[in-house]
Amino acid sequence: MKEITIPSEQDLVNLLGVNDINLKYLRNVFPKLDLNVRGNVLFLDGDTKHIAEFKKVFEKLLDMNIKKQNIELSDLEILTKIDNSTELKNDKFNQIQITPNKSIKLKNITQYKYLEAIQKSTITFGIGPAGTGKTFLAVASAVKFFTNNEIKKIILTRPAVEAGERLGYLPGDLSQKIDPYLVPLFDSLEYFFGNETLQYLIEKRNIEIVPLAYMRGRTLNNACIILDEAQNATLSQIKMFLTRLGEDSKIIITGDETQIDLHNLQSSGLKKVRKNLTNLEEVSVIEFLLKDIVRNKLVSKILEIFPRQND
Repeated sequence: MKEITIPSEQDLVNLLGVNDINLKYLRNVFPKLDLNVRGNVLFLDGDTKHIAEFKKVFEKLLDMNIKKQNIELSDLEILTKIDNSTELKNDKFNQIQITPNKSIKLKNITQYKYLEAIQKSTITFGIGPAGTGKTFLAVASAVKFFTNNEIKKIILTRPAVEAGERLGYLPGDLSQKIDPYLVPLFDSLEYFFGNETLQYLIEKRNIEIVPLAYMRGRTLNNACIILDEAQNATLSQIKMFLTRLGEDSKIIITGDETQIDLHNLQSSGLKKVRKNLTNLEEVSVIEFLLKDIVRNKLVSKILEIFPRQND
């Protein structure tokens, strides 16, 4: 039997959870340990190996608690499932510093694995439903690479296919038609850089936000290139995009294979490309599930009722 005395300054409700929900989660993760709390003393009964593993987790929870960080089940999930050899070892396990003034908190283990894959792979696919953070985390990773001087350029692109509408119906020239379509990407960049800095970086061409058709004929070195909404790109378009890859660059491709806006659903090239590239060492594929949705939980319920756009 081992004992851990929880310092008096610790918030027991935040640490153990309302109605001990955090403690119950830890009991499920460490089924070979008998965990009990009396007052501010935690009693552990089990073999030395499992007690040592538990202590590593609990020490990080104590550190979060003393820093007045709200401890959620998502934090416990990430903390108990991450690999000690993580590529994100220079960051906190659930809080990733993107710029000197901006950090993001990861919501689940899939998000963690996604960022880890982007760090170690040349090409990363983020596949899954809306609301899982695929695009935002891709942009966050690109911004972090840029801030750390690992790349010199960020390029974000989308195929010019709108959900149920046509660009031709929008007013203005092609540039003005495209601008509203790329707003989600612009918004993510603006969150990290601020409007003034972002405009400056765009003017200096350190950041480009362009439709997919404009990528042809280019070779992109020292860049992080993101293809968003890739389910609306054809096989030939994605192959063209992938061959833009130059030296010291990374590619991130995001998409939802169940939400294809092309007239011919079979013409989407995303599923074919990522399946064919899965076995390459330099390529990672991370699949998000409905349980990974971090928007309003109603979104996952809606997608359970309407799982496929063409059903």
